[in-house]
Amino acid sequence: MADKCVQGHRVSIFDRGATGRAGPLRDLSFVQWGRQRDSTSEATVRIVGDACDAQSDFLTSLSPHRHEVVIHRGNHRAWEGPIHRIQTQKGFAEIVAHDVSEYLFQQPMTQGYSNATVDGVSHSDTVTGRIEKIIQYEMSHGREQFAPNTPENAAEIPALIEQGYTFTPVGTEGWIVSIPAWEAHTPPANVLPYLNVHHWPNEARTTAVTEPLEMMVGDHLAGLARQSGIDWTTLGRSIHIWDVSRSLGRLNDMTEANFMDDVLVSMYGSDHAQSAYSIGQDGLYGSALALRGLAYYGPWTSLYTPYNEEGSEAPTQSELNSQARRNLSGRQPVPIEVRIPDNTSIIVTPDKKPGGIKVKDLVPGVQVLLRATLGHRKLNQMQKIDSMRVTETAQGENVQVTFTPATRADSDDVEEG
Repeated sequence: MADKCVQGHRVSIFDRGATGRAGPLRDLSFVQWGRQRDSTSEATVRIVGDACDAQSDFLTSLSPHRHEVVIHRGNHRAWEGPIHRIQTQKGFAEIVAHDVSEYLFQQPMTQGYSNATVDGVSHSDTVTGRIEKIIQYEMSHGREQFAPNTPENAAEIPALIEQGYTFTPVGTEGWIVSIPAWEAHTPPANVLPYLNVHHWPNEARTTAVTEPLEMMVGDHLAGLARQSGIDWTTLGRSIHIWDVSRSLGRLNDMTEANFMDDVLVSMYGSDHAQSAYSIGQDGLYGSALALRGLAYYGPWTSLYTPYNEEGSEAPTQSELNSQARRNLSGRQPVPIEVRIPDNTSIIVTPDKKPGGIKVKDLVPGVQVLLRATLGHRKLNQMQKIDSMRVTETAQGENVQVTFTPATRADSDDVEEG
């Protein structure tokens, strides 16, 4: 069986929050996991044949939204998150899990959050500061919700009371249930202890206003990443959030020697702009114009609306200009994306060997200077890792990476409005 199994990865199942180990998965035929920028990543594990049937009792005991997958690559704890789907049949089992940011997409924003100006006093905040406060509050504070009086609900009340739930009767119709926060459950989601929000001077700011139950925390995070100047990724159990004009570090320069075969080099006109406007309210707008390439390409222009700020006080001119600059940064000349296609590997160095590029270093948001001639195109460009994926079968391991152009770093000097 060993010659038909994965050799470099180990997979274990844990209870929620990775707080208690339920047991290992053995004789794996397929393991795939990755990291994504501005998105929740996914992992897939498969077991086939007699190895699957031998573990049927353990597999039957597992459930999505309760148990978590933890993946080790060698001795490095590489990936973890809650099970999303389990599919089984005779001689086959597949487990698909999402990284721990999934908990944010299952948590509503239970109260309103306003960064508007009130009575002449500005409550604007950095975008990273706003989402950090929201995550901290929502994951650590419970909420109340009505549950109808049904026989099924009534039968569950004693066990829930032992778990910290409280019930207030509403006549004979049902109960107002006080639901503990994710981090107050037993076991907890265990997200907040590993939340890592990176702060710098001169970050993008926001005056957004949201109403209670308008969206999920994860939806707000994803929306801010789309249009309000931040990036985020999940690394192991840690959710990292940072201003888009910054990076999580820099790898050694890369050349053709870092790739085992040809890679795909794409130029995307949809990502190109010479001019950007960030639209506020009452006719106020911010703008930015890139002169490099303007005469060659012409005035290709993009409009951006500050995400979910329709109900807020208008952002200041400085805030709108800052958002426009961030939206324009890295879009001239026409951006070049470098992607490692299926079945083509980036050459990685074993963890125990010094130097080189290691899998654990391939973190979305990390920058690398790429000096290469790829696809008949010479590049000398700062790129950032957009996503990575590791796949191992009995035939070996394949590491794929997608790069996108890095944005220009902002100055640490605070800008004047």
